[in-house]
Amino acid sequence: MSVNALTELEQSLAAACAALMPDLGLTRVTVRVAGARIGLSPAEVELICPNGPSDIAAILWRQGDAALAGDDIDAQLSAMKVRERIGFLLNRRIDAACADERATHRLIGHLCLPQHLGLYRRLLWESADLVWRKAGDKALDENHYSKRAIVSGILATALMTRLTQGVEAQHAQITRNIEQVMAFETFKAKLPLKPEDALLGAVEFLGKLRFGAAA
Repeated sequence: MSVNALTELEQSLAAACAALMPDLGLTRVTVRVAGARIGLSPAEVELICPNGPSDIAAILWRQGDAALAGDDIDAQLSAMKVRERIGFLLNRRIDAACADERATHRLIGHLCLPQHLGLYRRLLWESADLVWRKAGDKALDENHYSKRAIVSGILATALMTRLTQGVEAQHAQITRNIEQVMAFETFKAKLPLKPEDALLGAVEFLGKLRFGAAA
């Protein structure tokens, strides 16, 4: 089976699962029923998603990331400041994820189970990385990681806000969170010693205590 054919089957199976999820949730039964509906044998379903529902969850999540692709998006971003780009991309990402809010409720419910939190964190990080790259970020220092950690948190909380309080609350929360982050960055820039420098200094000091002056 070619890579393109496998990808097409993944998308078809994920779409069939999404149609069932509002009523069945995201379980192995859902995946099996969805596969049967599109004419797949159990062996073919196993080939497409060996990890069952978790593979479907990842496919559905990444479909939302695909909403940030396209020349039209880049053209809109070119006229925005960085904070505006981040807000625009986060709102577009969540709007795409919530095209079917009932299915998204089930998807997030699956990802928030303790055994799936590792996958959820990886998917959030992928999305945050995409948002920053689309916004034009090229940082490779420690800020590369802190920026993505912050946006991962904003995305996760804003998505829950959308599902529980609606789109207006989602937009307000993203705006508020970005303003809070920018205010902190402005405050941090005025400090004679940056928090990350203090942390690195403490680590260096502890290393010297443990291993000697050569540490």
